[in-house]
Amino acid sequence: MSVLDDETMGDLPVRDVGLTLSGTAGLQESATAPNAKARHAISRISREELEDKFLRLHDENILLKQHANKQEEKIKRSYSHA
Repeated sequence: MSVLDDETMGDLPVRDVGLTLSGTAGLQESATAPNAKARHAISRISREELEDKFLRLHDENILLKQHANKQEEKIKRSYSHA
């Protein structure tokens, strides 16, 4: 199946989740060392804004999981018909 055949491709926005400078720094730190810069940045954001962002990310995560499940089902069906 080609990319053009995928009718669900336009359903969800694609988000670049590549490593950023802060992401690569996190790989160098030990798992137990707190990231002081990240904690400070979070402390400047209001609780309401953090909750809103969390809920949006949670909803996006659910949609992406549903999309992944649909894709897996399509793959299973395509192999069962082969």
